[in-house]
Amino acid sequence: MKFKISLAQINPKLGSIEENLAKHIEFTNRAISENSKVVVFPELSITGYMLKDLSFDIALPYNAQFFEPLKTLSKEIDIILGFVEKGEDKIIYNSSMYLSKGEVKSVYRKMFPPTHGMFEELRFFGRGKDFIKIETDYGNATVIICRDFFHPTLLSLAYASNIDFVFAISNMPLRGLKENTPQIQTAVETASSTYTNFFSLFVVYVNRVGFDDGLGFYGGSFIQSPLGKKLVQAPLFEETLVSGTVDTEDIYKKRAVFPLIREEDFSNLLRNFKNIVEEK
Repeated sequence: MKFKISLAQINPKLGSIEENLAKHIEFTNRAISENSKVVVFPELSITGYMLKDLSFDIALPYNAQFFEPLKTLSKEIDIILGFVEKGEDKIIYNSSMYLSKGEVKSVYRKMFPPTHGMFEELRFFGRGKDFIKIETDYGNATVIICRDFFHPTLLSLAYASNIDFVFAISNMPLRGLKENTPQIQTAVETASSTYTNFFSLFVVYVNRVGFDDGLGFYGGSFIQSPLGKKLVQAPLFEETLVSGTVDTEDIYKKRAVFPLIREEDFSNLLRNFKNIVEEK
């Protein structure tokens, strides 16, 4: 199955959810005009990142009326976005939402909010607990958020769940350049190459651009196939919409020549994991 995915590498305005909603509508309509099947926005795309105490004021439940324009557009295209979720448990989360066919198909809460150095997410957000498998008409998908991407244990759950597409939405800040490449982007692309190669899945990575309270974000969004090829890559530091065509046959081709998943014994792995956890 061949289809197009659009990467909305936007620059959200900090705390201005109405302006950011308008930008989501604009970019989604552009993706529809390009006949894309899915459009993907970055982490916290509705709100911006450096919210701190503002997080409590702009948190929304996933079923808020605010999202109705995007729910309507999702009858024409699947939409993945990031927002601050007001949880039913009275905790707020850094969450993603998957909209499809006019409905909220799933909500995922970031499992590894970083809290060190420049990051202080656990001061404001709760920690998600559940990996989410999303069944779509183009295959099995999951959405993870920024730091989650650096945890192979979480990506191993995607592998064990027979996921075809990992959508990694991000607010990855710039922390130094090596020649003309952000140093952290090298780590992102190394992780992506590892996952696509050994887990035989697509990685769709979408990072934002712009500045929040002096913190800069560099973009560099991309799609990588199980065969290792970059299908599309957005430029650095530029707000843009780029689209790439994926072919799910690439998954079969990779698993035919490198059939790791066929050799797995997940029950045995689970037994060993339990032994390790009990020893701790």
